[in-house]
Amino acid sequence: MNVEALQYYIDRPVEFAEDILNVVPTKYQREVMNDVAKYPRVSVKSGHGVGKSALESWIIWWYISTRPYPKILCTAPTKHQLHDILWAEVSKWRRSSKGLDAEFEWTSEKIYLKGAQEEWFAIARTSNKPDALQGTHAEHVLIIIDEASGVPDIVFEPVLGSLSTQDAKLLMCGNPTQLRGFFYESHTNKADMYRRHTIDGSKSERVDKEYVKMIIEMFGVDSDVYRVRVAGDFPKANPDSFIGRDIIRILSNETYDVTSIDLGVDVARFGDDESVVAEAHNKNKIAKLHTFKHNDTMKLTGQIVNIIKSLNIKYPHITIKVKIDCDGLGVGVYDRLKEVISQNGLKAIAIECHFGSAGGKVNYNEPIEYKNSTGLMWGNIRSKFKNEQLEIINDEELINQLSNRKYFIESDGTIRLEKKEDMKKRGVHSPDRADAVGLSLYEPINKMTMSNNQYINIPVRR
Repeated sequence: MNVEALQYYIDRPVEFAEDILNVVPTKYQREVMNDVAKYPRVSVKSGHGVGKSALESWIIWWYISTRPYPKILCTAPTKHQLHDILWAEVSKWRRSSKGLDAEFEWTSEKIYLKGAQEEWFAIARTSNKPDALQGTHAEHVLIIIDEASGVPDIVFEPVLGSLSTQDAKLLMCGNPTQLRGFFYESHTNKADMYRRHTIDGSKSERVDKEYVKMIIEMFGVDSDVYRVRVAGDFPKANPDSFIGRDIIRILSNETYDVTSIDLGVDVARFGDDESVVAEAHNKNKIAKLHTFKHNDTMKLTGQIVNIIKSLNIKYPHITIKVKIDCDGLGVGVYDRLKEVISQNGLKAIAIECHFGSAGGKVNYNEPIEYKNSTGLMWGNIRSKFKNEQLEIINDEELINQLSNRKYFIESDGTIRLEKKEDMKKRGVHSPDRADAVGLSLYEPINKMTMSNNQYINIPVRR
């Protein structure tokens, strides 16, 4: 790039992106890019999918191409966000421009001007170490902080010290998931230090309208999920109840053909908790709750065996799946129940489950991910209620438990449910009945094999 071109583009990132990278930024991207050129600190909170990573990558290429000996530091809370998303986006736009491809070298952690590896570069460092942003000092410094809500405050401390030169710049972007921290303050009590932007995904041309519609249908426009994932707003001060009473459906007809039976077993850990066996029919009706006020694993196993025997007599054509929470005392129930099923030829399968195992999505097409299997189980309940695919018995304690658990949005956008102990602290019963329902409807990943004409369950530990 010749001197005349450098002088033209040095304060024109939008024109640089259009001419050199061959892209057409959206209205909001133009506004942010122009503010980065004019101001030292810019903070952008937005919904999901509005093109933050593309915007950041364009800014990186603009800055490294129009300044002599610049130092650019890019960071994010996770290696996935930094390398698989942002850094991959940087690489993509390099390949789209013959000029950049010829002048700059790209590696998995660094891009640099050929022949000036130590003086003219952009580098990617995850923010999981306190010194991630230290040691970045030069006349031309750019710091990009992606998913800024999830970056610890201690990592931010060196930032302002690195911005002491006239052309030093900071760009922070992210979903506004946290009501505290450096990023939160950039939009609240320290807002006068920043040029601020809020990008509403429902108004963005880049966001699929079906995605917005699905979030509204699943959680509502007043929910924190909509606020954070779509509108680009911080969550409310008090977290929402994960399952509202308005979507809970009561069993309307007790006469129906039973084609499958799943038992969910939540084993009590403490004296005031219940051990509960939830009986699900056809994966869409919670027909009965069996509750027990003791923690003796052998006694509880005997109670479950009696339930299985009774169901085997009533429904001889059905193999019953018994899904047991094996965190804590439940593992003893699981081990003994497997033995009894085998020894007595019961038509049942014992399945090992864990509330703290891997999370993910309830359905492939749903946009929300859960932090762990507890969220998946409750997310499955919620999804079934919302889609009118689940009815439960009219049990007021169960309804209260289902409708009184709060949820939180983590810095990576996943949903985490309130812990049992935290529910107890605010005077809410442990959700033993609701957890048992979640277990009864849950389908963990398992390997099934055949031995002596009986199915034996081999859980996949995660």
